[in-house]
Amino acid sequence: MNMTRTAGSSTRRRVKRTPATLALVGALFAVGATMAPSASAAVPYTDIHLTAHHNVGVYEEPTSVSWKTAPDVIAPYGYVTADCWKRGQTIDNMGNVWYHVFQEHYTNGSVQTQYGYVYGAYADGNATFHNKTIVECPW
Repeated sequence: MNMTRTAGSSTRRRVKRTPATLALVGALFAVGATMAPSASAAVPYTDIHLTAHHNVGVYEEPTSVSWKTAPDVIAPYGYVTADCWKRGQTIDNMGNVWYHVFQEHYTNGSVQTQYGYVYGAYADGNATFHNKTIVECPW
């Protein structure tokens, strides 16, 4: 091992930079980077095709008495992109699951980016909720 003296009389090791050493350092860095805490939690999102044979309104809150934030999405070719679900109003005894959406895809091919909620039972019969495809909204 090559030892050198530096100013201040401390001894410092000089590590030889071999390909194996560089690979080990790279692997340790990669593991550390994947284990580091994230500044914000990633929430999965999914496209929800309107398979329940029902059009859906996009509401400001998970209830049909709140304001609409976007035009209705028309079944069967329209779909929405959702990132989480939330409990809200029960409609026609079909459950209280509402999907939080941030994109609406219309039958004419246009896409609108408006945040809101669509009733899960009308969108896909609550399938996305039951399949645990998305998480419960953290708010």
